[in-house]
Amino acid sequence: MRLRVEICRPSRLLPLLFSSVLVGTAGLGAAAAQTVIVRSAQQGATIEVTFNGGTPATGPADTFGDAKLTVPARTAEAAVLVHLDDCGNRVRVLLVEAGIQAAAPEPGCNRIDITSVFVMRPVTTFVIDMNGAATTVHLTQGPPPASWVLRGEAAAGHKWGTPVPGLVVSAAAGAASFSNAVSAACGDVQDCKRTNFGGVVALSAGYWINRYLGAEAAYVQPADVAVTGSGDTFRFDSRLAVRLATFVGKVGAPVGPARLYGFGGVNRHESTLTTTETMNDATQTFAQKTTGWNWMAGGGFELWISRFIAMYSEMTLAQVKGSPAGGGEGGIDNRATLVVGGIRVRLGL
Repeated sequence: MRLRVEICRPSRLLPLLFSSVLVGTAGLGAAAAQTVIVRSAQQGATIEVTFNGGTPATGPADTFGDAKLTVPARTAEAAVLVHLDDCGNRVRVLLVEAGIQAAAPEPGCNRIDITSVFVMRPVTTFVIDMNGAATTVHLTQGPPPASWVLRGEAAAGHKWGTPVPGLVVSAAAGAASFSNAVSAACGDVQDCKRTNFGGVVALSAGYWINRYLGAEAAYVQPADVAVTGSGDTFRFDSRLAVRLATFVGKVGAPVGPARLYGFGGVNRHESTLTTTETMNDATQTFAQKTTGWNWMAGGGFELWISRFIAMYSEMTLAQVKGSPAGGGEGGIDNRATLVVGGIRVRLGL
């Protein structure tokens, strides 16, 4: 049986740091204990650990064949040899100081002698892996690295999803701006409170035919654009509400759990511009509605953090242009810029 020994040593570049740590923890030595972790033994096997032939510490191996045991604490440093007796449903680990003869293996047990001499301190951890034809011994002064002891999904790390064909639904929020909604409402009025920026929410459903081609329909609701202005003899309040239904085709480039994509298509808008104007003591309200089909385009990025859930962000440019629904002058001629981020959920699979 092949043996492999790995020892985790501190960097020689940090002697002052480790000296400080040792001084700071000197009073903890009496409370420490040497730890032995056996891995890949027979499931349910009894694991025993002895030091210099003393009373053994025992425990059962779990479903992975792993067990963690401690031996009575020693405050003094010792040079030890490690012997392993594999008896099938019982595994014995013998820690023996150099110069002391280890007990002979019992009949039917296979003795494995680790030829290296180990320095055992109050905080030493041995990890003995009986994996297949090779027995591996790791040693560290302190807790072992996670990669030495984790099992199952924890050892494999986070399981990312992948961009695959299928149906997805999405919800997002972000910021929206209109190219000239404020300037159109304010005109040449100097005292006009203006901002083109507001929030936006979006809901969508899409289907990827394969990993590279897809289509999507969405409902997008930017925050209303509110404008207030006044002059010597008048004041007004204007509010523009725009709602969009979008229909686009998508082209994607998957990279591992992520996908970069671009899209283009059309949107149908419905807008309502409501203006309340007061001149002297007379107040009147005007409302104008528009609808229309226009182009839109953009791009985005999605990251599948699990099989069914992705985080994504998009930037969209959408032309919003239309004449008054009842005819007449006016209408809307704007370009909306939408930047959103949200969650995407895969359905099925």
